[in-house]
Amino acid sequence: MQVRRDYREPFFRERRRGFPWRALLWMGALLAGMAFLIDTQPQIVTNAAYALLGNAPTPTPLPREWIERAVLAQRSGDYPAALAAYEAAIAQRPNNVDFLYEYGQLLIDAQRAEDALRVANTITNAAPGDVRGYALKTRAMAWLGQSAAAIPVGLQGMNIDSRFGPLYEALSRAYAGEARWREAIDSARTATELSPTDARAYWALGMVLTQTGNYDMAIDEMRTAIQLNPTLLPPYFELAFLLLSLDRNQEAIDLYDRILGMQPRNARALLRQCEAYRKVGEFNRAVGLCQDAVDADPTFTPAQYRLGMFRYSQREFEASRAAFDACLTYAPDSLQCRYMLGLSHYYLRQCDQARQLLTESQRIASARTNAESDLAIINEGLAALASDPQCLGGVPPAPTAEPTAEDAA
Repeated sequence: MQVRRDYREPFFRERRRGFPWRALLWMGALLAGMAFLIDTQPQIVTNAAYALLGNAPTPTPLPREWIERAVLAQRSGDYPAALAAYEAAIAQRPNNVDFLYEYGQLLIDAQRAEDALRVANTITNAAPGDVRGYALKTRAMAWLGQSAAAIPVGLQGMNIDSRFGPLYEALSRAYAGEARWREAIDSARTATELSPTDARAYWALGMVLTQTGNYDMAIDEMRTAIQLNPTLLPPYFELAFLLLSLDRNQEAIDLYDRILGMQPRNARALLRQCEAYRKVGEFNRAVGLCQDAVDADPTFTPAQYRLGMFRYSQREFEASRAAFDACLTYAPDSLQCRYMLGLSHYYLRQCDQARQLLTESQRIASARTNAESDLAIINEGLAALASDPQCLGGVPPAPTAEPTAEDAA
């Protein structure tokens, strides 16, 4: 018997399949996991991709590693390295308040209060309920001379956390800026009570005690700040300046030596050491230190000005002209550097340059309040030009234009 095959039917009957929901769910979960990993751990994904390609990159430090580097650099007094490390960490975690707050505090210590204020605004925008943003903003505004506006910011922070010591430290500086001395002292003392290991609290208390004439107490508080944090540089400067004003010169010099031991090219410390040695009569050593200061940082105009004055007093007018010219280049609004550059030109018999600079200085000084002593020096220089035969007895031109707002600032 022969069995015939019906060729209208397939040899193997296919099973009917439903829609592959399970496969789609697994695929979606896998993609979501990959997206989460890329978003939260981009470095791990990047390294894995390089590894598959057989070309592994140089490992990039993770944020916590950058913070560890920042802390180590800060402890050694290397502020530029510490700031750079904080910036690297923040680049990877731009809204991390822990990183931003410490970075902002260090910016103020490094004389960069404007940058610190921007960081504080970042914190208050990202985390409006975090008191640290208000504390940093109050402190930065006080350092920028905006004390009246800083006080309400600090009081607003009190509504968030009235037990946060650094907020009282910041308010102390703001109250001092408004000459509200009792409130300034009380706030600083509260800061030391709430944060007994925070060197900045004792530094703030020392500053307000200095401003109120309590010098012995101020010295004690500054020394406490230094003991608590031996690498926090500002209390050294404050204490050394106070000691120098009290004629405790060697103690001040020793403190500047300690700063320079941590930061040998700290232009500000070199300048202060220069002025200290000038005060005790070691002129040549003072000049050398001022030269070191401008070599360390040519843009540090107070050092350029001081070096120029030293050279000018020694009648080294080529050298004084170079220093005052550098000062004016980096600080074009400096009235003192402008007219001292003019006087240096005069003694070098460069009469046209001298006349132009002194005439500009006369116009600027006339538009400013409390510039009488500067104006007297300028007028004396212009009178010398007008009567000097070697300068052809030229009479300096009278100002023809009203000073601009920028000139009067």
